[in-house]
Amino acid sequence: MLKESESKVSLSRRSFLTGAAVLGAGAAMAGLAGCSSGGDAAKPAADDVAAEPAAKSAATEDAAVLGQQPWEIAPEPITDDQIVETIDCDIAVCGAGIAGLPGVALAAENGANVHVLEKAGTYSTARLCTCGFNAKCQTDNGITYDRDKFITDVWKITNGSQGRMSSYGKWFDNSAPYIDWLQGVCQSVGCDIIPQQVTGFKVTNDGVGQVGANEFWATYAAMIYFVDKDGKTLADGVNVDWAGILADYATDKGATIHYNTPAVQLVRDESGRVTSVIGENEVGEYIKINASKGILLACGDMGGNREMMGYYNTSLLKTRSVAETKNTGDGQMMGMWIGADMDDFAAGDLFPFVAVDQTGERPTSPDAKSYAAVANLPVFMVDNTGRRLMPEDLPFQACSVPKITATADGSAWSVWDSAWQEKFPEGFPAGDYLSENSPEQIEIDIKNGVTIQADTIDELADKMDVDPDIFKEQLDRYHGFCEAGKDLDFYKNPLWLTTIDTPPFYASRHVVSITSTRGGLRNDERCRVLDKEGMPIPGLYVAGNTAGSFYGNVYPPNVMGSGIGHGQCFAWLAVKDMLGMEYI
Repeated sequence: MLKESESKVSLSRRSFLTGAAVLGAGAAMAGLAGCSSGGDAAKPAADDVAAEPAAKSAATEDAAVLGQQPWEIAPEPITDDQIVETIDCDIAVCGAGIAGLPGVALAAENGANVHVLEKAGTYSTARLCTCGFNAKCQTDNGITYDRDKFITDVWKITNGSQGRMSSYGKWFDNSAPYIDWLQGVCQSVGCDIIPQQVTGFKVTNDGVGQVGANEFWATYAAMIYFVDKDGKTLADGVNVDWAGILADYATDKGATIHYNTPAVQLVRDESGRVTSVIGENEVGEYIKINASKGILLACGDMGGNREMMGYYNTSLLKTRSVAETKNTGDGQMMGMWIGADMDDFAAGDLFPFVAVDQTGERPTSPDAKSYAAVANLPVFMVDNTGRRLMPEDLPFQACSVPKITATADGSAWSVWDSAWQEKFPEGFPAGDYLSENSPEQIEIDIKNGVTIQADTIDELADKMDVDPDIFKEQLDRYHGFCEAGKDLDFYKNPLWLTTIDTPPFYASRHVVSITSTRGGLRNDERCRVLDKEGMPIPGLYVAGNTAGSFYGNVYPPNVMGSGIGHGQCFAWLAVKDMLGMEYI
């Protein structure tokens, strides 16, 4: 499924998710993702189509001659006579995102002279959480995680990690020291951190502790939320600006952040060491930062560059939005230009139930939710032909994977009946920041066109535009499983095997929203970037979504917050390595 062109992606029978119709499909998701490790404030999804590599036609022509992809072709080197300012420092960091900032803060805290090049006009938008294992805030509340089980489970969940299974252990071992350090930073300004479990806040379909959770699917709700000065958390509807806390902490300790100044080229000397990074300021002038101890690439992902993203994972082209349109693979490209190696494939941070109407539009009504009511629960689910698609009780974001890999158009239908409240297990999820599972919201969703209603199954199949014979055959088979109390096709928890036999009937179509990609420059156990021979490139480190060697072609949706958690921890460790500090 890898390295095909975008033109090969199949469309639905009505081609309803094409052109402008796809642009708003995940707009409400922008800025809400819990697992992105970088980026600035969310931008309209319409910007996504404009995020193409510069000088594409010329680069494509060069690439055809050299047998390379356009983004692999290095531009002409920026010469010293083009530089208007040169800065000498200890450490340079590319990206003031939520991955890079902990490294910046640690460097400054330890007296290093650190300069940061940031593409945007401010530090990144804080996401909902971080993630770690057996940190003090967790163990103090009786929450512990088993190292052996975690590593082997995540290896299986992600389809392998492109040769770095040991990285899971490295993250597990060092995440507690990192989280403890982060808690100290937060407490220094009157804030704090708290494990998700202590707040009682439940994320839709997280698969942990909810009624009907299926033990067949290993899940790790190791998310850690931030607490503001008034003691409020995400459970109270407050998303603390913890990225700002880190940025302020770093600058107070002496770090310098150059905003509106993207990194554009790395400089590698005759010995092979990367010695400098060149940035371009907002008036088009070049500044050169010489870093004696090392340069950290934490520039974010490549989701804003659909050509590049599709090359490394064709299935991701079936997703419908990108939250971070400024993340266009800049760090990955700069690394490749000086000889760094790249992962074979990428994964996506995906949210599975973004509601769309029959034309593929995301409702803009203020009473619309990102997820249609009930559709995000483990109800009967089929693809655009009417075939059942997956075990519907997959936890958290896991429902995204079969939708983009096993369907023609990346969408699916959830189907239920009017007796759903009586049939569903007591204590089913009422909703979260993405959804509200109530009869009132169903009526709103019908009004907004994201849920359809019908008096008969035949009428429902017609309105869904699925094959009626396939749909009814699949539904009859499903009803047989409901009667037997065992799902022989997908092994869904019997608590959620509920019949669809009480009119009126409902169905809602949903697509997958992507917030960022996971996959980038190969690196070793010290976060050093590797060349195409597998050897470290001296002076160059990588972390966050710019880094590879961690995930396979599936982001581990069962491990909530892993993108943020490991990206931050590894940036922190990269700086420790540069400064000669000890770590596990």
